Amino acid sequence: MPDRRDILKGMATVPVSGMMAATAAKAATSMTKAPLPAGTLPSWADQMEALKPVADNLIAKWGRPNPTEAERQDMYALCLAILSEGYLCNVYMDPKRPVWVPLWNMAYNSGGPNPDYIYGSTQVDPEGIYRISGFRGTTRFIDIQQQKARVFVPLDKMRGAMEINEVDELTIGKDGYFSVILSGKRPEGHTGDWWLLEPDTVQLLLRQCSTDWRNELDGRMAIERLDPVAPASTEEFARRFSEMPAWIEGMLGMMMELTQWYKAHHPTNGLELSKKVAKIGGLNNQFYYDGIYQIDDDEALIVETVLPKQVRYWQMLVADDRFCTVDWFNRQSSINDKTARLDTDGKLRAVISRGDPGVPNWLDKANNVWGVIQMRFNKASDAPDPVVTRVKLADVRKHLPADTPVVTPEERRRHLAARREAAQFRRTW
Repeated sequence: MPDRRDILKGMATVPVSGMMAATAAKAATSMTKAPLPAGTLPSWADQMEALKPVADNLIAKWGRPNPTEAERQDMYALCLAILSEGYLCNVYMDPKRPVWVPLWNMAYNSGGPNPDYIYGSTQVDPEGIYRISGFRGTTRFIDIQQQKARVFVPLDKMRGAMEINEVDELTIGKDGYFSVILSGKRPEGHTGDWWLLEPDTVQLLLRQCSTDWRNELDGRMAIERLDPVAPASTEEFARRFSEMPAWIEGMLGMMMELTQWYKAHHPTNGLELSKKVAKIGGLNNQFYYDGIYQIDDDEALIVETVLPKQVRYWQMLVADDRFCTVDWFNRQSSINDKTARLDTDGKLRAVISRGDPGVPNWLDKANNVWGVIQMRFNKASDAPDPVVTRVKLADVRKHLPADTPVVTPEERRRHLAARREAAQFRRTW
């Protein structure tokens, strides 16, 4: 692939021809003030001009009345983060020379990232032949989902039920090594592991699930294209760069649209089986539960549920009104089947609040006025019905079993310090 510095030096004057010129110019000028001259690629100034309205467009879509300066700056920071994500996932990325890059994480906090997952992404050409290889590690599971779109689109345009391939279905050596061919048809003479590359797949989403962040080891992954192709051109780079305004507004705008959809179609201060996630690309082997919290600072929500009779993995999180998961490095904004405490009757009882209720299963919503509650059961035999009760924070213990342990402020500090350390042990980058 051409060196990025060389491309940028000549971007304003590089001639292009034919259909590529029209494509690059159209993508680059969709958000600029005037069309580019025919036969030229966008300059740095053109690209920056196209990015200018993005944050204000998203602040308007956010719908917060009279946003404060702090809220504006927070949106600016989020836009910058997703711009960085878009460079890795869409500009740097070349399906002819694919690599795994970070998608959602603490810095790229969009789409309600599950803190137990390490997400990776790469682009593929459905006509290509790829080898995915690596070392399994010791995480709960690793799956690779085939996706039909590179950027998020409005909810009514999303396509669900995407193919999921699981690493544990492959032949794994004694040293943990695996290798699988991904292609539209099995290569002639290939007798090893093979996955079908669906004809409309353009992107792969990698999830590595860990419930014990400190002790489980994430897998190591590589991807290589096997059929010979030329690397991406200067024109292709310019086109992908020009997609960055649409990438940022698509990623964040779709998620704000989704939270508003949840608020309209799911219970406020309640939780029920999702009506949307599986339809827009969630895992089709999971039960998702969605709801909205909207409580005062002196209130709490108690989520009570039995667990499925059989389940490979379960988890619960809280996010803000843009579907950004509450800071899980520094707050206990998620729990899972390893970190949560079950009561003696086998039920899970978790408390959502701003103030610390001094119980093990606290979900810290921070200072968000409202946001999303999400729970998932992976490969579960059945789907329980959670009950959510709104109470005063001071009365939380009246609604919990008498033997619920007390978590002191000092114990909480130690726990959060250990959580922050363990979160950084994972292969986020």
